[in-house]
Amino acid sequence: MENKTIKFSETYEKMPFYHNSPPSEAVLLEVFKVNSEDLHKRFVEYDTIYFDKEANNWAYYKLPKGEVLVLFLKSEFNESVNLWTTIRRFTPQKHKYYKEARGETFNIEILKRGLNSP
Repeated sequence: MENKTIKFSETYEKMPFYHNSPPSEAVLLEVFKVNSEDLHKRFVEYDTIYFDKEANNWAYYKLPKGEVLVLFLKSEFNESVNLWTTIRRFTPQKHKYYKEARGETFNIEILKRGLNSP
């Protein structure tokens, strides 16, 4: 059975790096449905910051207002285990999809392979 995929628009600072590359896969440990306005500012900054190569500066992905999903992920490389998150737009279908996929391994696909630092 082929792994499902989680797509990212950018290489985010939150992502663990192994030999200068973000993870190619992660296990979905849990899914939380929350209101984006209830998330602490520091958590949102951690989860959304990336280096925008075109602007040559740090930028933040703009979260949607209202309900969102927080995916809690685990990536492993050799002896290293990293826990990290991603915030996703909420729909009832996505919530059901991710809830049913807890414990599964997902491929990580990054649409723009940017630098994680300037």
